[in-house]
Amino acid sequence: MYRYTFRFVVMSITILTANLLTNALGNYLVTFKNHVRPLTFTIMGMAVIVVIFYPLFAKLEEWVKSLSMKVVKKGKSMAGKYFGLILSFIACLLVLSYFYAKMWYHLDLVNILLSGNIGRYI
Repeated sequence: MYRYTFRFVVMSITILTANLLTNALGNYLVTFKNHVRPLTFTIMGMAVIVVIFYPLFAKLEEWVKSLSMKVVKKGKSMAGKYFGLILSFIACLLVLSYFYAKMWYHLDLVNILLSGNIGRYI
């Protein structure tokens, strides 16, 4: 049972992190679209995306999976097998939630939590 839960946690963190990084990079590229003619930007943008994302995708899964496994194993050593896995997963989700809220809504989740205004956003 633990093995399947561990795989789910690592894969979930990997998927969310990879999506966050690729979306952030894609959004950054789109900021240049008003500086070039539409078709020129489209062709250049597609070329840049392939040049950047191909090696990124080739290595990103490996890097994120390695990092996720280290975090989960650290949680296991600090709080026990199952409880550490759950705590590590929640900690990773909180960190990823911060960056997703920042990217999608320009919200600072830490300030919202510290000010006690979380109810206004849920």
